[in-house]
Formats: sequence, C-alpha cells, structure tokens
Amino acid sequence: MHEDTAATTLLGLEGVDVVDVDTEDDGSATVYVQTAVAVACPACATPAWLAKERLACRLRDVPHGTRRMQVVWFKRRWYCTNEACRRGSFTESLADLPARRRSTSRLRAGCAAAVAGSGRTVAEVADAHAVSWHTVHDAFTAAVDPGLGAEPQPVVHLGIDEVRRGRPRFAHDPATGQTRQVADRWHTGFTDLTGTQGLLGHVEGRRGDDVASWLTQRSPQWRAGVQTVSIDMCTAFRVAARKALPHATVCVDAFHLVQLANKMVTSVRWRIVRAKYGRRGRKDDPEYGIKRLLGRNLETLRADQTEKLWNTMADDPALADLHVAWIAKEMLRDLLALRITRSHTTPAASAVRDRWASLLTWCADNHHIAEIATFATTLDAWRQEIVNAVRTGASNAGSEGVNRIQKLDARAAFGYRNPENQRRRARTATLRSAPRSHTVTDKQRLWVIGPQHKPG
Repeated sequence: MHEDTAATTLLGLEGVDVVDVDTEDDGSATVYVQTAVAVACPACATPAWLAKERLACRLRDVPHGTRRMQVVWFKRRWYCTNEACRRGSFTESLADLPARRRSTSRLRAGCAAAVAGSGRTVAEVADAHAVSWHTVHDAFTAAVDPGLGAEPQPVVHLGIDEVRRGRPRFAHDPATGQTRQVADRWHTGFTDLTGTQGLLGHVEGRRGDDVASWLTQRSPQWRAGVQTVSIDMCTAFRVAARKALPHATVCVDAFHLVQLANKMVTSVRWRIVRAKYGRRGRKDDPEYGIKRLLGRNLETLRADQTEKLWNTMADDPALADLHVAWIAKEMLRDLLALRITRSHTTPAASAVRDRWASLLTWCADNHHIAEIATFATTLDAWRQEIVNAVRTGASNAGSEGVNRIQKLDARAAFGYRNPENQRRRARTATLRSAPRSHTVTDKQRLWVIGPQHKPG
C-alpha cells in the first residue's frame, strides 16, 4: 500500500495516511488508512517497533459532500519491549480515532452540534449519519452536560414559571402493592430574565417545596444577588420565593393581571347572556358583536369601534354589569400603565397609591356583582406584588418565551418519555435563543436602577 498525499490532505484526519479509496455500490465511499505517527506504549511510553498483528477497524465518519463515508483503519497491535512494563501489548489509538469506538471523534462532535446547535432531533441526526440513536444521544449528552451541570452565573432578575411536559407517569411497586408517581406532568423552570443564560434549570412539579428546593441548592451568594422575582399569580411560587429569597422583591407579571381582568369581564358577559336569552351567545346578539372589543385595549380602538362598544353597553340596561366590569378592567390597566416600560419614568409612590385606591373603591362600590367582588379579593391578596410590579417594571415575558421554545422542541420530538432527556433538550434549546433574545435595545428593555423621573 502506498500513501496518497492528496487524499490524506482531503480526509483531514490527524495522524493517519490514506492508502486507498473505494466507491461502494450504494454510492458511499470507503477510505482505507494507516497510522502515520510514531507509537509508544501508553503505560511506560516506550517507543514501539515490534508489531504483533494488524487489525481492520471499520469506523463511521462525517459525510464527504453528499456521500456517506466509512473509514477502514489498519491499526496494529504492538509488543511492549520494556521488560519492566506489565503491559505485554497494546493497540494504536489516536485523538480522532479513539479506542473502542466505531465512529470518529469529529463525527460524534458533528452529531452533537446538529442536535444542540441546530435543534434537530436525535433520531433525525442518527438517520442522516447512519449511526444508532444511542450514539448520537451519548455524543450530545457528553457535549452539553458539563455546561448544564455547572452552577448558574449570578442573576439579578429571576423568572419562575411552569410548563406542562406531558402526561404523568406512574409505577407499581409489587412489594408494597402501592402506585407511585415517577414523572410529574409539570416542569417548573427558572429563567435569567435580563442575562444570556436562558433557562437556568428545572424541577419536576410546581409545588412550593419543589420550587424552594431548587432555590435553596444555590449558593448564598447567588441567592443574595437576586433582586426581583417575577411570577404569575401562583401562591406556591410566592411562598417559595419568600422562603428562599426573603430579600428579593416579588412581582406579579402584568400580562396575567390583565388576563385575569379579561376573564372576569368574559364571565360577566356569559352570565348576562344566559340570563337574557336562556342559551349561549350567538353571532346575531349585540353582546356577541362586542366580545372581541371588550378584550382590546381602549387606546388602540378606532373611533367607530369605541362608539360601537360604548353604545351597545349604554343602550341595553341588562348590560350595566358588563359596563361596570369593563371599567374595572380599564382601571387596572391604568394602574399598570404607570410601569417604567410604558411611561419611561419611575412612577411616584403617590400616583401608584391613588390609582390603586381608585380601583379598589370602584370594585367596593360594585361589590354586588359577584365577579367583581371575587376580582377585587384576588387583587387585594396580591396587593404588594402588584405594586412591586408597577414600581419596578418587572415582567415575566422572558419565562413565557422560554416556555414557548420548550413546547416547540417537545412538538418537534413528538413528545418525550424520559423527563431527564426533556429537561436537557429544553435547556439546550433555550440557550440557542438566549443570545438572539437579547439583541433588543435598552429602550425596549427597561429596568429600574434608580430614580428616573422626567425633568420638569
């Protein structure tokens, strides 16, 4: 066999020379190589010069263009001539061609990059490179686990939110006859809202103890650096944040507050329609014609839309409760409009206090409407967190974006049976999007650092 210099350069595997290339019937290429560097005993470093036998090892390699490629390595087994060495013989191994492997290192690195960097599924990458599912998955986990297992960097603004991972899984214990849950249907994620770390970690479940367990595992210095915690209106998250991060400011996400108000308005409309017609609403009903306008922001409505909304509620005495509920929703939005992300200035405490008092007074004056009474009770229970959100401008939108990425990843994989694999893939997917999500300008992402009142 003679060395082919051009083929060796084109192959690009360090430490080997190409001696022959064959084209198979299916169009793939088989490249025959042999070791081109000096070999020494791995135990005593004695240079090898006495060969014992030669083995033909078949390895999968990265494709060359559109052609799949297989490498046949004629590697030799050598005698160790050092009489003091306890190792009698050894087989050649190189960095790109490790021992006991049936694929090259660059193929495994390419498979890992395809899953981690491109978001392709493990099964798809395995089929594209003609290797097994486990080969790709092992390469992927070996590449990403060291980074995912490291302690997260300091976080100033933390987001906590849950996402449904799939169906719960149970296992039957034949010894005790009891059934226990081995996989929860919910994952609770922790997101770096203003940094580039994406999803910091997961816990199974969404109970307060589950959330607090992850937070308490972090170092005291890490927990001390968290200034704000953004959550939805979940009592378990609030309890866990107050327990593990007592110094942090807990804020309720404004989106969920407006969502709560819109649900209250919808409940009032449903009740009125059923009482008025004895059935569900139909498209010819005047209440049905304004249902979308009721959920819109007042300042974004056109003049004709505003006139239609107002006249429909004013002309029908049966819609008086709906009118009151809609005003309560808009008063809540007026309170949230004081946030720095909307007004671009730190709201004064007196302004927040006045609008909060006006909202609760309106609800108290109309407490005979059951939906408004329940709405006011909920707001009062979250009073401090709502005021914190208005004062700081904190939002949990980053967590919602992370949840969307997790759902898209699970959909592409047609679901996951293994929760650990799902958490690994979800975190890797959010890391891909984290740099892109922080290309917005400072004007689009405002956080209160200190007084920012407008001059004059």
